Amino acid sequence: MGERRAKPAGNGATSLTVPAYLAAVRSIHGLRVVEMARALRVTPSMVRRWANGTRVPPWSRVRRMTELWGGSPELLGLGAALQRYSRESGVALEEAARMIRSGQRNAPERRRVAPQRDRRQLSFPIVR
Repeated sequence: MGERRAKPAGNGATSLTVPAYLAAVRSIHGLRVVEMARALRVTPSMVRRWANGTRVPPWSRVRRMTELWGGSPELLGLGAALQRYSRESGVALEEAARMIRSGQRNAPERRRVAPQRDRRQLSFPIVR
């Protein structure tokens, strides 16, 4: 599996996301996914989803992570919020961080999801 790291932003700062944080915790403390899950009282598959970036942990878990392994809960919480916003709106993570730094108040409009058409075949009674 390839290593995931926080990419440096345009001004040299790094945006700390949950996958980058978990990768750092695993390398520094030498923990396995099962041990991390046990400490956070979640399933190992949930920790894997957080590490892959497919899910974002709630604020209570972010605080618990930083209590256990160090770090700033506010900074990690901001990274988690950016991750969630990026996933929901379709904006790239770097673009979301740039919008925060620039103070831009209006975000791009969300992609509108067209309502699903009902394609079920209706059976009509045949009358003779």
